Amino acid sequence: MAWMLDWRGTPITHAAHVLFPRKWGRSAHSTEMAEGIVKRFSPTGRITVDVLRSSRLRESGGTGRSRYAVPAHSVTVVPGPAGRRTGGGPGNTAPSPETPAPAAPLELLTVDGTDYGPYPGQPTTGTRSPYDTYLFTGETAQRIVDDLHRDNCGLTAAFAHDGALTFTWDTTYRDEPGAERVTPDAQGRYAIGGLWPWNNWNPTDGTTPRS
Repeated sequence: MAWMLDWRGTPITHAAHVLFPRKWGRSAHSTEMAEGIVKRFSPTGRITVDVLRSSRLRESGGTGRSRYAVPAHSVTVVPGPAGRRTGGGPGNTAPSPETPAPAAPLELLTVDGTDYGPYPGQPTTGTRSPYDTYLFTGETAQRIVDDLHRDNCGLTAAFAHDGALTFTWDTTYRDEPGAERVTPDAQGRYAIGGLWPWNNWNPTDGTTPRS
């Protein structure tokens, strides 16, 4: 059979480890990143994923729904150690070698309507919208937090001892207070999005890019 492909063109195998964005709440702009393991394939081009963790902090704990069906083109396959798949097809007894697909190119971003940045971020989807989620290094995430605290907009963020980054907002930022927790992935990157609109940084702004 022909393997389904993620948005980068990487084959999605049974038991592969994947990342994907999913909506939460009533707001169309509320997005979190979820990590999970591929369990089933659908003839309609969707895959069923057992969710392991998500980027949003929940008062009750857990990750929300434990099983999720998503379009194959919306996920990102996470390469396994030493360039091997995290899983093989049904009946495989050992991972098979794989040449890792090239990572999505970094984009230079700013917060829409500000002169903050530029923030080098790796997109997590093949489509683009102002509220997309991007992957940022820890250093860049710290810069985002520092710039956020310059605004006094009712949204703040702080790093915990375990490396997790929690965004907290009050009613001056959204209708209801809340929080979103972002944990770094295996490469130490933070999935940040859905909290404000991004825009592409314009090189003519005169700011020197930082990594």
